[in-house]
Amino acid sequence: IDAIRAVRDAGVPVAVVTGRAVWGAVRTADDLGLDLGYASSSHGACEYDLSLREFSHRESVDARTAVERFLAADETVEFAVEWDLEGWYHTKGFKRDFHARWADEITVDDLMSRPTGRLVARVASDNPYGVGSRCPRAMSRAAAAGLDTADYHVEVGFNGWIDVGPPGVSKASGVARIADYYGVSSSDTVVFGDAHNDLTMFEWAGYAVAMGQAAPEVRAAADEVAPSVWEDG
Repeated sequence: IDAIRAVRDAGVPVAVVTGRAVWGAVRTADDLGLDLGYASSSHGACEYDLSLREFSHRESVDARTAVERFLAADETVEFAVEWDLEGWYHTKGFKRDFHARWADEITVDDLMSRPTGRLVARVASDNPYGVGSRCPRAMSRAAAAGLDTADYHVEVGFNGWIDVGPPGVSKASGVARIADYYGVSSSDTVVFGDAHNDLTMFEWAGYAVAMGQAAPEVRAAADEVAPSVWEDG
């Protein structure tokens, strides 16, 4: 918090750019004392103005085809969607094994009835969160669903988690939009991350810092590797 305050006092804008849901991004920004600027969430699909306390940009995708493709590949897949700030709307069997904001349980038909900035497909997994490698079973289910990159952007996570969002939208597009607001070029932007979904952002920015706990391929893509989070990196 002190480090971020010092950077802001020096006149450098700071933004939160995350794959997490908008309510988590806003909570994190609040905890960090960021009351001005923007938080980009859900891999760039949502952007929130921290001073106005409202969405400043949103993109969405039709979930129907994606849901149908995943169920055809594996009928045990469960789903969740992010619509607004209320929390996750999810199907009955979606595993709620993490701290989050939960809105309501819905049917698959309900879930497909509205566009969303983010659809989550989740499969059973023995791959623990934070292990640093993508879940093999989730990777295989994402491949089996075969979603067209012209229609969807897909990110596979650690513990059976598969994120589906609008095409061409990523952490890179999210941070690029915010930098444009400030008139800052990619070459003058520093980004920090520890996961595979940070790689697009690493490629876009002029300087990329990987946290020490990041997977080897993420560390290899960075210009600098910081100590791990556990070492206060």
